Amino acid sequence: MPDVDSATPPVAPEVEAREMMDQARTLIRSGLLLEVIPLCDTVYRRHATSRVPALQLQVARALGHRGAVLSEQGRAVDALIHFDEVERRFWSPRKPALWEGVAWAMLYRACLLQEQDSPQQALQCVGELLRRFGSSEHPPGGLRNAVGAARVLLPNVYNQLEEFEEALRLSEALLEACDGDPEPLKVDMASGALLQRAHALQGLGHSEEALECFDEVDVRYCEDPDPRMRALVSAALMGRVLVLLREGMLYEALSAMSAILEHAGPHPHPRQQPMVDFAQFHREALEGQLEEERKKTERMKKRWRK
Repeated sequence: MPDVDSATPPVAPEVEAREMMDQARTLIRSGLLLEVIPLCDTVYRRHATSRVPALQLQVARALGHRGAVLSEQGRAVDALIHFDEVERRFWSPRKPALWEGVAWAMLYRACLLQEQDSPQQALQCVGELLRRFGSSEHPPGGLRNAVGAARVLLPNVYNQLEEFEEALRLSEALLEACDGDPEPLKVDMASGALLQRAHALQGLGHSEEALECFDEVDVRYCEDPDPRMRALVSAALMGRVLVLLREGMLYEALSAMSAILEHAGPHPHPRQQPMVDFAQFHREALEGQLEEERKKTERMKKRWRK
């Protein structure tokens, strides 16, 4: 009787490499970065010199995903080297089979530039990505996801540039196109657009509308277990805190800080940690300030009674 394992046909290299890079992308989305680089290194080591387009695509993805992890680890120079290599080796308008890998590398580069407080360069990068790949109504596969993420990043960059009217226009256009559609990509785009709309309204001084929009993010997505959505809700709660502090609504801001900590729970995901750190530090300071004001009021009341 033949051995079951020996009768199993081997997995084609293209399929195996694609599955490994799909797994790497999922890990990046979840913030589980330590497992990504070994996957990328394996694909690169096995197929770096391949002339097969399907394998070249996975090599491009491996370089881009590896660069994204290095970026998250604060190794910006090394990350940019990876993104440059993807562009140099794989970009050609005549090779659409490789566009997905190039698009993700460009998106990662734009995110890194934004995090480095270089929004004008980030705007140029995401603009070039959309010029290259965004004209098609339905780009294939992973390219469509990269283009969708770029369209959400665009109002984010405009908010960073303090061009709030353009950020508001773009985020509202995205909401009109995507809101209510249950497809995962459209849900991602709508949720990101809703958060950027709130930030744009905040920047324009429309505090009440901004608070309503931040609240809507919380109400819609607070039960979603996806780490990205949990981070999105934490960011919305943080936006609410900043609006309330600016408006001098200190007790409400204190409550919103507590909401950040409650939503994150005892073991915050790494993507939530910056908001948690902010809430913990400023809640203690604000509690002390409010307690001092309460005592001062009590002393004034006692003097008045006398």
